[in-house]
Amino acid sequence: MAIIVEKPAQIPIFVLTWFLIVKERWSFLPIGRTAGALFMGICTVVAQTLGTEEAFLAIEYDTLALLWGMMVLVEYLKDDALFDLFVDKFFISNKSLTPVRLIWLLSLSCGSMAALFTNDTMCIALTKTICYVCTQREYHPGPFMVAIAMSANIGSAATLIGNPQNAIIAALSGVSFSVFLAYSAAAMIVCMIVNTFALTVWYANDLREDTPFAAAAKEKMLESGTYGAIGGIGLEEMQPLVAGENDDGKELFEQDGNTTEGNTICCFFGPYSSDTNAKSFRCVLVMVILVTLAAFLANLSIGWTASAGGVSAMFLDAMFNHKTPDRIFARVNWELLVFFSGLFIVIEGLQHTMLPGQLLDLIDDDMRVDNIGGICAFTAIITIGCNIFNNVPLVLLVGLALSYDETDGIEKPFMDSIGNADLAWILLAWAPLPT
Repeated sequence: MAIIVEKPAQIPIFVLTWFLIVKERWSFLPIGRTAGALFMGICTVVAQTLGTEEAFLAIEYDTLALLWGMMVLVEYLKDDALFDLFVDKFFISNKSLTPVRLIWLLSLSCGSMAALFTNDTMCIALTKTICYVCTQREYHPGPFMVAIAMSANIGSAATLIGNPQNAIIAALSGVSFSVFLAYSAAAMIVCMIVNTFALTVWYANDLREDTPFAAAAKEKMLESGTYGAIGGIGLEEMQPLVAGENDDGKELFEQDGNTTEGNTICCFFGPYSSDTNAKSFRCVLVMVILVTLAAFLANLSIGWTASAGGVSAMFLDAMFNHKTPDRIFARVNWELLVFFSGLFIVIEGLQHTMLPGQLLDLIDDDMRVDNIGGICAFTAIITIGCNIFNNVPLVLLVGLALSYDETDGIEKPFMDSIGNADLAWILLAWAPLPT
């Protein structure tokens, strides 16, 4: 089979894009991944691989909406200190934790929450807390840091909202949230248990109290004056952003829990103390998250659902707490959304060269997911590819590739040509886990 390449100028553009994103930034050209992907996306249009309209259509807005909505909901959870309440109850104040109990509780809770609130969020939220617990109890932190990374990665694969590549699969595949969860939940539970058991065996010598490493770390922290210190949400993050003065010169909203003048709910109910309003908002925030998850399970549009959950949290925060959403907007990872936008354009441009589909056609018979050998081959090839191209670009390359059907003489998505399409997409979500 002869390989035909159309619009060959896009190939060096893709290679340069991969070079720019494979590392956070290069010392000789510190443009970074986000600006690099966006620049190469513009180069795709300049090279006339895609027209301007085609470039805009190449962006998967459902994916961006899903990521944005989930980031907003997670930031509200952190802002309301619900994560802090969880880690305090189960980790900091839990006096019955032995090292082995801690690693099991940490792995299972981290993995479960990563499935709902993304793997990166759970890694950031738990790392500092677990380091604090380890120094206080003189445990070696190493096994627990590995447990956080691995369990968050495993747990995030269980849902279409667990990590960025799954969010892309949600937009490209058409696999429903409930079907994906039904396939993946059991696999996640088994993998979590096996992984945690393996960690307890591998780190058996470190999962005990009073390890030399922990003693040395405690001594260093005592010398620096940081022993026993753990930071939570800063005071500046707790202050309402619209606090002002009324006609009498009194501050409208305070943080001391006292009843404040004008602190009403949507101008009709109250006034209530800021503490009462905050507790009310916490309840409705949990309800918003539960309704959002229920909408996912009901197979509603995943991007619109997540965005609706995010803006609902903003509306309720303004209604109950009289806070503007500026602080939430400031914490949203806009760079990630811009990075994805540029990458979508570059990958779509590469698809117009016809090269990805033709290369995959050479091995599609070996990657069929309707037999055990094909499943193993598909998983191995995707795993190797993710280590070369990175998870997100590889998922886009395979997910958008078109395969030529010689029987019907038409092109169709590669993922539809290798057997059960739903199973193929789910395997594509799980294969990058070892990377």
